[in-house]
Amino acid sequence: MRIVPEELAFKAPLNEQSTEYIKLENDGGQRLIFKVRTSAPKSYCVRPNVAIIEAHESTEVQVVFLGLPKSTTEDEIRQRRDKFLIVTLPVPADYADMNDTKLLSNWAKLEERYKDVMVFQKVKVSYSAMPSQKASDRQGSTSTSPAREQGLNPTTLLVMTLVALLLNWLYY
Repeated sequence: MRIVPEELAFKAPLNEQSTEYIKLENDGGQRLIFKVRTSAPKSYCVRPNVAIIEAHESTEVQVVFLGLPKSTTEDEIRQRRDKFLIVTLPVPADYADMNDTKLLSNWAKLEERYKDVMVFQKVKVSYSAMPSQKASDRQGSTSTSPAREQGLNPTTLLVMTLVALLLNWLYY
């Protein structure tokens, strides 16, 4: 089984829902059954999370990231270690005549009975950096000047500065 990409990358803004895809390619000669697990089930919706892939075929798995709370800090985002585990096994001969729906509903039995032939592959998750603010924006948001508190616009401030300079020049 080949997995493309090996890492899912979700881009900012991370407080909104976004979708990425994983392509699973069965490059072998047997039908495979797979299940997708995640380390953060409350953060993602995966469709299909269990399915069958015929020999020499592929399928696309949709991974919907549900988004983070707006209060999430950049440090909290950097510390996240979300990942997906894709568990595959060949469809056993004694299950070959079973229809797909019944086969998929028997995943727990298959997992228990054939755990020695299961293959586990990880897909890591990365998050793009939050859009950085300009230095002037950061300064403006962290401290407010008395002029801004009084609601003075930049044009008014410029005129006041020019008048002060003119008065200063006339005084000397």
